[in-house]
Amino acid sequence: MKKVILLGVDGFGAQWPKPCQLSGLDIVAIVDNDEKARNKAAKELGLPASRVFDGSDFSWAKVDADCIIEATAPGGRVNRVIAALENGKDVIMAKPPVLCIEDLNQIIKKKNECKKEVHVATQKRYFPAFHRIKDIIMHEDLGKLVYADINLRVDGTYWKSGFYWRKKLPFASLTDGSIHHFDLLKWWTGASITDVVASSWNPEWSPFDNDCDITALYHMDNGAVVNYTSRWSMKEGPVVNYFEGIRLEFQNGVLEVIEGKLYHNGRYIPVISDGRTLMDTGELNIYILTDIIQSIEAKKDFYNTSVENHVEPFSVIFGTIASLLNEKKVEFKDLNQNLDKLGVSKAHMDKMMEHVFDR
Repeated sequence: MKKVILLGVDGFGAQWPKPCQLSGLDIVAIVDNDEKARNKAAKELGLPASRVFDGSDFSWAKVDADCIIEATAPGGRVNRVIAALENGKDVIMAKPPVLCIEDLNQIIKKKNECKKEVHVATQKRYFPAFHRIKDIIMHEDLGKLVYADINLRVDGTYWKSGFYWRKKLPFASLTDGSIHHFDLLKWWTGASITDVVASSWNPEWSPFDNDCDITALYHMDNGAVVNYTSRWSMKEGPVVNYFEGIRLEFQNGVLEVIEGKLYHNGRYIPVISDGRTLMDTGELNIYILTDIIQSIEAKKDFYNTSVENHVEPFSVIFGTIASLLNEKKVEFKDLNQNLDKLGVSKAHMDKMMEHVFDR
């Protein structure tokens, strides 16, 4: 794999050129609907006008390339990914991958038909403290997980380039951000979430159009309870970001991440680039890209980054939305058969997302 097309060059998309360069990949075309952003990126990457696309059609998919990196806003992503697959390209895509369960299943069906690879960039796994948690769980006798406390508290306007659409999202911190936590839980423990009861709110000072904060209680099939809070409306004070706010209580020990630092039974565990040094998605992309390239070239899911491995944590988002909409406990074993009844089918989600991605 040598040649890639980068979809999305502003915001998180701007964090991919350096990892591509370090991995020996050549960005041969770019796609972005923001004229200023794509012109700036084209100049920096030395691309001719014929390799710069506004995304109004799928002509970019005809460019000779091995893979696309899909880092645009998730609205319409399913169509872009399918266009890439149908034109013989492997896919690396950002999170959340799409906006409904049916679209993710459609991508899996199409990649199998085309015999191509689709992987999801799970950068947070590569944060040193989180990676060390996985290592400790695998090699030390912690016993089973009994209780997890996950707490996020940030200013959701921080991601400036995408705020125009995040502002309009239903349950913004859940639909756009919580996939990171659900992926980590699955990756760390291998356990599945079985049910959820959730509640949401939107403080009077919130800049978001809809409820952006949620709290939820999950049960897992290993017997663990997960107490989860995700807030994008914090008013002031210290943040608790995506690289901290984790407490895992096992039968034989406790792992906790505070301000990017890992503690095992209250004892500080030094890790490489400790603290906030690697709280940068662009830096973490270097690691995830190296591993995904290996998986794509070998056609083997060495690091559990394939789209198939993303279905379960992704589904947690929609089980939680179903709990919020219906004000009741939702069992995940029944979720796929009741998407329409619970109000989280593709038709329902498309209606909720209508005009969200309009500039």
